[in-house]
Amino acid sequence: MTWADRGYLVIQTSRPSAEDAAVLDRARGALQAVGWRCAISVGGLEVYLGPRSPLNVRLVQRRHVLIGEYRWRDQALSAVIGGSRGPIDLGRSAVRAGWGRYILAWGTDDDRLGLLRDPSGAIDCLAWRRGGLRVAADQLPPEVDLLLPEAVAIDWPVLDEIADQPGLLSDRPPLRGLTSVTPGDVALVGDQFEAHAVWRPADACRGRSWDDSPDALRRVVDGAVAGVSEGHSILLGEISGGLDSAIVSSSLAAVGAGSKASYVNYFGDWAEGDERAYAKAAADKSGARLTMARKPVAPITPEKLAPLGWGFRPALHGVDVAYDEDVAQRIGRLGATALITGQGGDAVFFQAPDPQVVIDRRRREGLGGLDPRYWADVGRWTRHSAWTLGGLALWPPRPSSPVRRRHPWLADADDIPPAKRGQILRLANCQLFWSDCRRARAAQLLHPLLTQPVIEHVMAVPADRLILGVRDRGLARVAFFERLPPSILERRDKGDLSQFYGRVVLSSLAELRPFLLDGLLSEHRLIDRVDLERELTPERLVWSPLSNRPLLLAVLETWARHWTERIERRGRPQIARQPVENPVM
Repeated sequence: MTWADRGYLVIQTSRPSAEDAAVLDRARGALQAVGWRCAISVGGLEVYLGPRSPLNVRLVQRRHVLIGEYRWRDQALSAVIGGSRGPIDLGRSAVRAGWGRYILAWGTDDDRLGLLRDPSGAIDCLAWRRGGLRVAADQLPPEVDLLLPEAVAIDWPVLDEIADQPGLLSDRPPLRGLTSVTPGDVALVGDQFEAHAVWRPADACRGRSWDDSPDALRRVVDGAVAGVSEGHSILLGEISGGLDSAIVSSSLAAVGAGSKASYVNYFGDWAEGDERAYAKAAADKSGARLTMARKPVAPITPEKLAPLGWGFRPALHGVDVAYDEDVAQRIGRLGATALITGQGGDAVFFQAPDPQVVIDRRRREGLGGLDPRYWADVGRWTRHSAWTLGGLALWPPRPSSPVRRRHPWLADADDIPPAKRGQILRLANCQLFWSDCRRARAAQLLHPLLTQPVIEHVMAVPADRLILGVRDRGLARVAFFERLPPSILERRDKGDLSQFYGRVVLSSLAELRPFLLDGLLSEHRLIDRVDLERELTPERLVWSPLSNRPLLLAVLETWARHWTERIERRGRPQIARQPVENPVM
């Protein structure tokens, strides 16, 4: 199964030329040949779904098409559209009135393609022009590559940025001619591409009202868990032994949906990778069905990596190939339609030991925030001296101009307190969790902690209140105190996979070394051959904190080889791929 088999495609035309009409006719035939279907066609706008797409498509008002799920809070989407004054007002009103995982597409009055991407980023959206056709999609089957821009090419500088900062994967795609619609943006695709931010995490930080009560946090998490699990009768989840997955599993039970889920805990062969005791305690507390499974360690070969290069973006989320395959197979055996996780909890609940919380507190409380006892508490948590933290609080450094490119969510956030800016950066990095991998091809990914209501709630709460008691995720620990076992609530450490990834790469060296050293990344100077040779040694791989970097580079190399070949053969006659009845993960 390819990632594209679960995708969507939007094509908008207005007064197409003869060439545009011919391209569109060929694309329609190619889509039909590989099992794609036209879900809706209205006013020059056509929406297609892959043969295994779980997405719902419906017409809202006369010409707006909703792809995915929208849960309205106080006003239905049709009423929002009917009362809006233009695309930007529509976008702002829609994100205020509801939330979900969706793309809203429509033809504008001036014959452009309008797109609104939901703030969570749960569904990817890339847009481009092909002649007079305006196109948007999360993925594209290679049989319809004729719809890609005529000048499509690998953007090596962008790929280099991703190699250096994997968190930028969700921003610019490393393909020229394609533009990513940022979560929370309205995009207008015409002769030019326009993007208008109608939602940003920083917006919640600027609000004057916030609720840091444990009850409020518990309610918003429960509401998100109930919302994302609605419509699914069988779920697979993972209880890692950490706080975040335990909160989600306990919340699923609390909202009356615990019977839908079966859970798995993966354990390693080393002490820091074995969290079975914690996972069992969490499962027992919430009455969850839990299976223990040894975390698979298997050599990674170019053949196993090949599927990770098929999409518009490199599938970094699937870099742990053996684990990814095992989860996908469990989803198939269980018959689950979704995988529910606690991913994003570190960013949402504020796990990072950031000394800059003293600056945030000082900015909010004024002289009342100058508390040496608080500095001492933060010092113990962050391993800084109280004197250092006092200096930060009294003389905070000015924001410096970024040397490297930043995610769009941070573009206008310099007025936000620094610890909250760090939280936004971590949330932007969490966009990776929505991306392509084998388990995402097997079932829908549900990350309730990364939904719009949860992000808005926690971003409004000051950083020093999220670390209540001056410890990581302090407010969350208090909010879910009655639902979690003491062993997890009182835990001070986390599982560590550094040695695991080192051993995986070590077992894969025979094939990974020539694959990387003699590959396209090396040819285009995205990697330093001498440094990489030094990195690919047994000693560095077992102990280095960057031991998974060779795996990330291998995924980028895989993607570069796939798209180099795909672009070269674009336009040649291809044999249609037949829909697969029994997907191979």
